[in-house]
Amino acid sequence: TPYKSENGLLDLVNDSMRETPIYQPIHLIGDDIEVVITHGNSYGENIASFVNGQNTRDGGTHLAALREAVAKTLKEFFKKDYDPSDVRTSIIAAVSVRMNDPVFESQTKIKLGSKEIAPGVSMQQFVGDFLATNLDNYLHKHPETAQVMQKKIAENEKARKAISGIQKKARE
Repeated sequence: TPYKSENGLLDLVNDSMRETPIYQPIHLIGDDIEVVITHGNSYGENIASFVNGQNTRDGGTHLAALREAVAKTLKEFFKKDYDPSDVRTSIIAAVSVRMNDPVFESQTKIKLGSKEIAPGVSMQQFVGDFLATNLDNYLHKHPETAQVMQKKIAENEKARKAISGIQKKARE
């Protein structure tokens, strides 16, 4: 069944969330890229990815670039050396890129293999620059969202360190 949506990925994320987000999803739209980010309270990551409107269920270079860029942008925004896993735990997100001649890693086209979004522009750089500018701007304009996000990252860090301490004791 075709999925029709007025608000792009925002509708998809809102409709597919199995939990209440802890802050209003951040919806960023640029040339050839759209990103939605929020956090919930579940463990792990829930990130959907698309290329030219096609669901890349196994992710690929655009998903890897998003995961890295979110962690990097938030570390820089909060000026704290957060562990990337603490930033990404409980994340609910989606990324969509539009590009000419995408290269997939499999016949089923569910994993993007393209290293570049355009000749001479790496996917990593494209997604990274987009978030460094747009997510950073959004958080400056919405300090209450930034505060909730930072509190969540700190909770994730505390939980990870507590678990790691328990594991260490168990090993000893």
